[in-house]
Amino acid sequence: MDRELLKGSTPILLLSLLTEGPMYGYQIIETVLERTNGAYTLKEGALYPALHKLEAAEFISSYWQTQANGRDRRYYAILPAGSTFLEAKKKQWSLFVNMVEGFVTPNGSTGSKG
Repeated sequence: MDRELLKGSTPILLLSLLTEGPMYGYQIIETVLERTNGAYTLKEGALYPALHKLEAAEFISSYWQTQANGRDRRYYAILPAGSTFLEAKKKQWSLFVNMVEGFVTPNGSTGSKG
């Protein structure tokens, strides 16, 4: 997959996943891989800075939870401000997709002209 197409969409992907419930880093990476049928691998080097940025913006929070094996795992959860931000981004995304669709399939199957 062309990474340029995904540039800037990591926050919307992460917030969308976290609307399903708190997740830890490796779980996020595996879920992205699974949902894209292996087409997109979210690397740790991109994931954790994005999570820290969302946390600094107060869109998500994090907490440590001790597992049955005694190890601690850091979970990330969406906050109300993150949900509001996500809804706004989803609207922008929809407008963007419709605009691009108007160029790549002009007078195409959508039945509408720009």
